[in-house]
Amino acid sequence: METQKNELGTPAQEEKFQGNYFQWIRSELQGWSTPIWSIFWFGISFELALFLFGKINLLTIITFAATMFGLLCVCAMAEGKTINGVLGLVSAIGFIYVNWSAGHYASVLDQTIFALLIDIPLLLKWKTWGQNFDQKVRKLGTKGYLIVVPAMAIAWGVLFKVYTMLNDSNPVWDSLVLAIGATESLLVVLHYNDCYALWLAEDVVNVALWFSALSAGYSQASLPMLVVTMIYFASALYGKFFSVWSNKHYKAVKG
Repeated sequence: METQKNELGTPAQEEKFQGNYFQWIRSELQGWSTPIWSIFWFGISFELALFLFGKINLLTIITFAATMFGLLCVCAMAEGKTINGVLGLVSAIGFIYVNWSAGHYASVLDQTIFALLIDIPLLLKWKTWGQNFDQKVRKLGTKGYLIVVPAMAIAWGVLFKVYTMLNDSNPVWDSLVLAIGATESLLVVLHYNDCYALWLAEDVVNVALWFSALSAGYSQASLPMLVVTMIYFASALYGKFFSVWSNKHYKAVKG
């Protein structure tokens, strides 16, 4: 990771947001691109319709709240906004409940890892994490992928056996969600823009997971969760090719 330097060639001190917490929240919600807001409002409108026209109970209320905060979280992530920590933690708590009720125990652990590695640290570093963001982003490269992809494949095999023994309702797809998700969480912590390639992969697997749940009829949350994972996929596409995490942006900043 490259470190920003001052005119003397020595490492510059990390910038901090100047202001209180509420001023920071306001600044974090400003300057978002039109495509990102379009993705959010399309997604939340769809989720609201499913919620209002479906059976309303504790599970559907938590599912709607989790998808709303989750959509804001991934949109904030695409914009390089630190507020995705607050939003992500709220959504993770909701998704833990939803996945546990569906018997997706590997996804429960995936959400827990995401909260521990990303959401909570962002809450603690809200003044500095988003500062000098362009200088922090880096790229994994071919050698990195030659390590990461086989490692995820091995993890998938091991996790499949573990969650089969734990009576996971869908161990094939659910264990793959965890293998990819835990890896991408680590890449986000290390500021690798390749996290979006893994997010795309995880979103595809999550679509398969919740489509299976919808087809089998074992979770009332399956349809809204299927829809939100498809919206996540759209946001990940934007993030990979057009956001501050994109290769195009990376090359422009790094020269």
